[in-house]
Amino acid sequence: MTEREFIESIDFGFPYEDKEKSMDLIAKGRAISANASFMVLHEIVRAPNEVAQETKESLYHCWRNGFSHDLLDPVKEAAEALLANKFISVTRAIGLMCEIEKYINQYCALSIVYFSCDDTEGLADQKYNEIIEQWQSA
Repeated sequence: MTEREFIESIDFGFPYEDKEKSMDLIAKGRAISANASFMVLHEIVRAPNEVAQETKESLYHCWRNGFSHDLLDPVKEAAEALLANKFISVTRAIGLMCEIEKYINQYCALSIVYFSCDDTEGLADQKYNEIIEQWQSA
């Protein structure tokens, strides 16, 4: 399965209530790529409101267990804010996006940070789009 196929297969279709399937997807994402693994995280921390907070937190801890990547720290801050139903500041989100920018094609990590702020003025949106354009032209 390619990274793209994997991402498309779990986008809006994550099996939150099935621990075995969830753990399988966490493992598959890691085996495919960092971007695929960050997509799993994206699905966990942006789960629908119907998913119990305890389930989200449990899946988050399972995802974190054994995962290592240079982007873990910047993404972790944003992911934990989303998990807690809070926002980080737009300024902080832009700063984190700048850290992610160096890691070409880490779209899912970038989107986690993007969604972690309440960007009413479009500043994070502008930075997000600049990074995407830069990666696509690389």
